[in-house]
Amino acid sequence: MVRNILVLVGGGTKHIQPFHQAAQELGVSVHTDNLANLEYFPDSDSLMISGQNIADFDAVYFRLVGRKFEEASLIVNYCRQKGIRLVDNIFERDGLVRLPLAKSLEARIMISAGIPYPRTYFGRLSNIYKNVTELFGFPIVIKKTTGRQGHGIHYATDENSLREIIRKLETKEKKGDKYIVQEIIKASQRNRIFVVGNKAIAAITRPTGSRKLWQERGVDGKLPPGIKKNLDPIPQEDAELAVRAAKAIGVDVGGADILTEDSTGKKYILEVNSAPGWKSIKRDTGVFVEKEILEYIISLL
Repeated sequence: MVRNILVLVGGGTKHIQPFHQAAQELGVSVHTDNLANLEYFPDSDSLMISGQNIADFDAVYFRLVGRKFEEASLIVNYCRQKGIRLVDNIFERDGLVRLPLAKSLEARIMISAGIPYPRTYFGRLSNIYKNVTELFGFPIVIKKTTGRQGHGIHYATDENSLREIIRKLETKEKKGDKYIVQEIIKASQRNRIFVVGNKAIAAITRPTGSRKLWQERGVDGKLPPGIKKNLDPIPQEDAELAVRAAKAIGVDVGGADILTEDSTGKKYILEVNSAPGWKSIKRDTGVFVEKEILEYIISLL
């Protein structure tokens, strides 16, 4: 039987076209589409996307929801009623959810699951200023709880820099932005482990953005060069930790960032990105990510 899989994004579909090549190699049918093309016909209780009935698909994979939370919620509700498989697993488990998870919620889930995670505080900016010295000391990192990966990150090295950061963020907080504070793990490198299902399929390493705050300068006061490379084989401890973290938040396809503290060797999950970019992973490792994802989805059917 030829399986029929729907891959959805909240914006343009150009970057998910490689799923068609992967589908051809695997002998399955894939339709890629934008969530904006969703239509609901109440008289027949059917959901259509670009003229195709979602009931005709065996599985739906949300590659990236973006701001199309309403459309995604309609599809999740419909698929759960019709018995259509949903990826990520969190949609099967918890129903109508918003991905990616806010960093405040991710932190609580990780810590509750016993997964090593940087100490984290969530609260109003005024409370951050009041409590942070007692809780963490300096340096610290302040992060917006939602938004694009790598954006909305601020490093405070002392009380003056913290005060200035909070002053700049107060207007954004009034408009609805929320923030967490985390201790800085003194790790020179950040390992990105790409997880599909219960397996780490590829990994790369990159220098951390915080290393300039504490790492000793070398020649001419310059930081030693950061390492950018493929990790092959994938460190076993990193692979196991990445899979545990992805399972904890219900993510089937994710990029887990792992820090290894330079002085102790202790490992921490920095985050699990539920909609990871994989351009660098494919370039550095040669892994055909789209094919791996489809193979996993097929295994669920």
